[in-house]
Amino acid sequence: MRSRKNKRFRKIVEADLEILPLMNLFVVLIPMLLLSAVFLEIAVVRMDLPSDEADANPAEESLDLAVRIETGRYVIQGRALRETEVERDGERDRDALTDALRDLASTYPENKAVRIVSHASTQYEEIIRVMDASRDAGMPLVSLQSAGE
Repeated sequence: MRSRKNKRFRKIVEADLEILPLMNLFVVLIPMLLLSAVFLEIAVVRMDLPSDEADANPAEESLDLAVRIETGRYVIQGRALRETEVERDGERDRDALTDALRDLASTYPENKAVRIVSHASTQYEEIIRVMDASRDAGMPLVSLQSAGE
């Protein structure tokens, strides 16, 4: 009787592992995951902090150009400047703001700094629009200030 049990356990079973369906799944899954991945373009916006030198040397007057973002308009202010308003009306507002800043840049070529004054509720796109307009006008040094509510 023992010999019968040993024969039963010594049977060799041959079985192939079916990995072809799994490979097909990976062939389809990997390109789909790569196509659905979001590739972000990382850009750097150069910002300047207010310097302590301006407070230490009040005799040297700078333009202190500021663009306030308000509801429906941009207000351009500065020392010894007349306050200028630019209406915000969608597509054309950035061009009008760029033209106004370009006029100031040609009048004051030594000034390369713009301070953007915005409220906490101002949308990020509006701030970026003003930054782009100032850069296009030839004033690449941008700093931000809260309008305090």
